[in-house]
Formats: sequence, structure tokens, C-alpha cells
Amino acid sequence: MTGAAPAGVELLTCLNRLELRFDSAASLVASDAHDDPATLEWGCRAVLPLWEPDDEEARADNARLLGQGMSLAQAFQGQRQELTILSMSGLTLDLWRIGHIYASLDSRDADYEHFAPLFDKSGDLGLHGDLEDCLVNGTHVVIIDRARIAPAWRGLGGVGRLLIGRMLRWVTSQAALVATHPYPIDIPVDERDDRTREAREKAVIQRTWQSLGFEPFREDLWVLQPHLSAHDDAIERLETAFGRYL
Repeated sequence: MTGAAPAGVELLTCLNRLELRFDSAASLVASDAHDDPATLEWGCRAVLPLWEPDDEEARADNARLLGQGMSLAQAFQGQRQELTILSMSGLTLDLWRIGHIYASLDSRDADYEHFAPLFDKSGDLGLHGDLEDCLVNGTHVVIIDRARIAPAWRGLGGVGRLLIGRMLRWVTSQAALVATHPYPIDIPVDERDDRTREAREKAVIQRTWQSLGFEPFREDLWVLQPHLSAHDDAIERLETAFGRYL
């Protein structure tokens, strides 16, 4: 029999054990729009390695972190178990080198079609004219497709925002613009006809991204301009708030 799953402040004490993991892939040579070498598919995870199961206390502590809602996925590295508590994935486009922006987006799943309004042939390097001032900072556009956090880690004062912010420091280091399409992806498909619920949960997610420095652009797209201070300021506030646990 195991003890109750940790929550609140007790769960926050695990923050200093978290590791950020990054994976990315780009084609060397283009065979079709999906394989354009000027596009990079990437993914990030916040991983909590459990203790080595050397004694009863470590095994008991690990067991409490294996409860429902504590992680998005579980895996083993040798004998040591790891929990993924947050994941984020997306696409980076190099506007200087990309051949066909719309074809590259269209060749992927339908989620990427939402980002077409960011681009306009009349703007510099194919970026929409209202956004081309961002090019002063680079030629990469970072698209955040999905970001998910395990239920147990929600409502703790911004853990998800802190982790996303730390990840974005690496993912957006060369970026002129970062974009996302805030949507409550955890609503089951057969329940998305409930427009009131959809609007309510979408508003909550939009406020989350706004608190990280993102601003509404158009058609439910939110954008961040990394060369401005809003994002760094937001992360510094979160780091201050969680300082005792980091």
C-alpha cells in the first residue's frame, strides 16, 4: 500500500530535480514539401527522474509519484524510472531558405493550417507585413503546435508557464517570431460541440500564453516577439516566485 500522491508545496519540492530534454529533426535534402531542409521539427519534455530504488524510503517516494495524473508518460532508463510531466512540440521555419511556406505547412497535419495567416507573399521573406519588423532579430519563425502538462502539476502558481518559458529560451534563440494557436486540446473530440465550454477553456489557455508575453494576432493566433522584453520579464517573475524551490 502506498501513501497519498504529493500535491501543492510538496510537489513543488521536486522542481529542482526536473530535467529539460530536447529532440529535433530536419531533412538533409528535400524530396517533397514535408522534407524541406529549411524546416525543423522539434519536441521538448520536462522529465522527473525518480530515485534509485535502493531502499524502502526511495521506493515509497517513487510510488507516490506514480499516481494517476502525475505524469503524461513513464519510461525507464536502465533500472531508473522517469516521468514526463510536460511536453511541447512544434516546427521552426527558416524564412531565408524555405522554398514554399504554405506547401510545407499544408503537408503536415491540419493543426499547422491555423498558422497560414502569419505569412503573406507581399511581406519581406514571406512574413505578413504586420509582422515583418520582427525580422530585425532573425529569419526563423517558431511555431508551437502543442503544449501539455500533467493534471497534477496544474494550478500550482505557474509551473507549466515556468517550464515552457525555460524551454523557449533554447528553442527561440534565433527566432524573429514565435506563434501558437491556444486551444483546449484535452476536450474530447465528441464533446467539442459544446461551444460554451470550448470558449471558456480557450479563454483560460489564452490568458496563460498572454502571461508569457504573447499577444493576439488574428484568427486565434497569438504571437511573441523575442526581441521585446515581455517574455524575459515574465520568466524572471516566475523564477522569483518559485525561487525557494529552484
